[in-house]
Amino acid sequence: MGWAGALRAGLCLLAWIPLEAKLQVAQLQLGGVQRWGFMSKFGYAPGNGTYRLRVRVPSQTRRPDGNITLRFESYLDEDWNEVLQIEDPCLRTRKSRKTWNLNVPADGQWSDPWNGQVRNTVRSHVWYFVLLHCGEKLKDHSVRFEYEMRHLNEGDSHFTIEKQWTLPANVLSLLCFLAFSTFFARRCISEMRGVGRLHPVIQGLVAVVGLELLAQSLHALHLWRYGYDGKGLRLLEIVAELLFVLSQLVQSTLLLLIGYGYTLLPVDIAPDMVVLAFGIGAALHILLVLLIKGEDDADKFHDYESLAGKILLALRLMLFVGFLWALSGTMQGAPFRIRRFLTKFGFIGTLYFVGPPIVVLLVSFFAPYWRPPILTSCLMLLQISTAWWLNHLFLSRGEFFEVSELNSSSLPGGTPRSKSPRSSPRYDRDKHD
Repeated sequence: MGWAGALRAGLCLLAWIPLEAKLQVAQLQLGGVQRWGFMSKFGYAPGNGTYRLRVRVPSQTRRPDGNITLRFESYLDEDWNEVLQIEDPCLRTRKSRKTWNLNVPADGQWSDPWNGQVRNTVRSHVWYFVLLHCGEKLKDHSVRFEYEMRHLNEGDSHFTIEKQWTLPANVLSLLCFLAFSTFFARRCISEMRGVGRLHPVIQGLVAVVGLELLAQSLHALHLWRYGYDGKGLRLLEIVAELLFVLSQLVQSTLLLLIGYGYTLLPVDIAPDMVVLAFGIGAALHILLVLLIKGEDDADKFHDYESLAGKILLALRLMLFVGFLWALSGTMQGAPFRIRRFLTKFGFIGTLYFVGPPIVVLLVSFFAPYWRPPILTSCLMLLQISTAWWLNHLFLSRGEFFEVSELNSSSLPGGTPRSKSPRSSPRYDRDKHD
């Protein structure tokens, strides 16, 4: 498959991913054994919220014989688990807080819109919305329905309660990261002027910062548009997620390479193998991100509650195991100064790799609508803190500079590095001596 074919396949996959917005347009199948279909959920703040629903039979679907009456039902979050325990979907009505019949024209026209209201008096609640058909008309065959549903919190906000602070928090994070990126760029320019080049580990950090900055900028644009129309810019949102994951993967690769002994000891590292491993990891992570965006969100409040999200966390823990293995091998036979540095390096690396799974576990004890803001804030803080720490590690004349090849005779003020220890377990003596 050429580049044109790959691009077409990618665009088709993006088109398949349902729109994650609160002006929601999607499709569901009803009829036969499938009598009940989840449409949407929305977290309403205390006060009066509204929703608007209309349904039609898409033009590409086989037309039913005559109009079809569907039943719209809404459920409160505190009842949702009990609702799912009732096997017969048509008996779940007794748990519904609101029920309404929708007459869907057979000619493909939109049904008359149903305008509903939600009132929360004490606290925020997540409301679940479904469509079902319990009559005899679709007993032997199924029909695909397209629905359009708009949710608004009090004050005409498109943001669900768990994401109401997402836009200001993201803008604040973007401004902080922009300030850090400016500081980092100035240090890189200073390094270039003093040395004439940037070491590969610094080039890797440049990629991390650039990808992260672009990801946050695109995500901020998506959120700004989302607040305006309830849809956002889906392509920008997905690209931002992919860039963020790639930024983390580059950062993880840097930690693994240094843990393996790169820049610290004479080690044999094949660049082709590193590129190949990174490419496979990137492809896997990209696939998982696309799957996360395409999964049904009935029972998830953040990305890591889905199956693909759990696989992402498992991959991160696998990278952590590889990091510990690399670190322990490098410390064997290394001089004391390098072992002392690697002890501190291993602690920071452990926080980076294990931090997200621990945060995901901890937020599970909070109310569902508190999980996304807490998780997002913690992950942003972890990413920015790690980038800041790596910036200090690579561009200051500190402990890493003293024990690594950055302090070589080719650098101003540097001293020739010792050729030992050739006893490093990652160094092939026969190959180099």
